Amino acid sequence: MKPKRKSFVLVAIDGSEYSDKAFQYACELSLSKNIPLLIINVVEEYATTGYSILRELKNLSKEMLNKYRTKAKLLDVQSVSTIHSVGNAAEEILKIANRKDIDTLVLGSRGKYGTSKDMLGGTSYKLVHYSKCTVTVVK
Repeated sequence: MKPKRKSFVLVAIDGSEYSDKAFQYACELSLSKNIPLLIINVVEEYATTGYSILRELKNLSKEMLNKYRTKAKLLDVQSVSTIHSVGNAAEEILKIANRKDIDTLVLGSRGKYGTSKDMLGGTSYKLVHYSKCTVTVVK
């Protein structure tokens, strides 16, 4: 018989209004199911991004993750960890979700750069279609 693996809720954040709502939902889910919360932020690296700009984006990402970790602890989430990654957001989130055997992935319907006409942002769309785990999109 296969041993039961540990469950996780993974929430992707980017500081947008929708990721804040996804974070709140993920915290509630983590609390209600008593499972650890994993918070991820991905810095998108482009060929035209200079070294100093990329370094600043990484620092901002780490600050954001610390802020969200603190918020989760204030909401009484018992087990909270963070992951900072660089690359394509959808690819990095899928890689982490598969490697950590995530049960539920929570994310906002649109990120910082989505328009009000978009029903789903590009990252949300890719994760809904290619993820092996349950995906909850929060609007």
